[in-house]
Amino acid sequence: MRITSLSLRNWRTFKNLRIPVGQRLIVIGPNASGKSNLLDSIRFLRDLAGPGGGLQDAVGARGGLSRVRCLFARNNNHGHVSVEVSLGDDDEPQRWTYELSFRGEGAGRNRVVVATEVVRDRGAVVLNRPDSNDEDDPERLTQTALEQISANKDFREVAEFLAATRYLHLVPQVIRDSSRAGTRPDDPFGGDFIARMNAVPVKTRDAWLRRVTDALQVAVPQFESLSITQDTAGRPHLESRYTNWRSSGARQDESDFSDGTLRLIGLLWSLVEVQRRGAPVLLEEPELSLHPEVVRMLPSVLARAQRGGAQVILTTHSPDLLSDESVGPDEVLVLEVGNDGTTGYILAEDEDALEDIHSGLTVAEVGLPRSRPQGVERLARIDLASR
Repeated sequence: MRITSLSLRNWRTFKNLRIPVGQRLIVIGPNASGKSNLLDSIRFLRDLAGPGGGLQDAVGARGGLSRVRCLFARNNNHGHVSVEVSLGDDDEPQRWTYELSFRGEGAGRNRVVVATEVVRDRGAVVLNRPDSNDEDDPERLTQTALEQISANKDFREVAEFLAATRYLHLVPQVIRDSSRAGTRPDDPFGGDFIARMNAVPVKTRDAWLRRVTDALQVAVPQFESLSITQDTAGRPHLESRYTNWRSSGARQDESDFSDGTLRLIGLLWSLVEVQRRGAPVLLEEPELSLHPEVVRMLPSVLARAQRGGAQVILTTHSPDLLSDESVGPDEVLVLEVGNDGTTGYILAEDEDALEDIHSGLTVAEVGLPRSRPQGVERLARIDLASR
């Protein structure tokens, strides 16, 4: 199963957006166009369905309804924020549809409530809220059915699929700060990344580490091995060995790793991890801190993960990543910023773009200029010298 379409109404920078989503989706656009906001809409569904999550916490973690609702269109969609996903596969892309709209409760109460929640199975409605139970007990509307085991029985596979989503935007400085480890469950910036690795059963963890090591030996000069150890306080650490003049090699932990090495470990581990669950993995600019030649290989690495069942949705500014011949225009979403919020289209829908690609240009050469900020050339003429 995978996400086959995504629809956003009144969500952050998006007034109205509906896009198809393939096994791989690469999102490009100017800074502040909404690339991260698009990924966050899927994270939001993950946060609804995941352990310890729910509507109140998911909205609250994003700063409240005022920070989630589109600033361009507060009255759009009656002021409700809506997120809708279709789930399925190539043979049955609309197997499931989950739609949620929510709003402020009003009457001076600082809570978010469900406006509508609809689940369809092959087009047949299996849940349609508010229902009679909600009318009898309005407090129920402070929670989605997605987060309630008793309420999602008929579509639990949807809840489990969304809850398994992995989001990755590792910050090397956070990973190195072991005092943060474990302070925030499933921290996308890496606060508990090593702890999550260590929590995997030993036999499985060692098998995954061997697969990651094989890749690192190719990408990182003199890299020999990767393991997890614990210090005297019981905190887990990454430990690597590099080949050098010493017969036993040189050992390093995460405090010694380069930013690129840490980010590459996180990317490779997440791809190995998510294949077993067959869930989406969301990547923010995976090219950061990596050598361009390694970046050029990322599409091939991602393609191998996709064969294992992973769905990959990523943001990028990298021409090296987009220049790979395996990247097709049907996989690239171009975001455009206008006076009425951000809109987007799949590059393959642009006939001029397709003509350029058929003439021999790469997706990077065709797509990235379409995502450049208007008038960016003026940046070079700005005088920043002190007067």
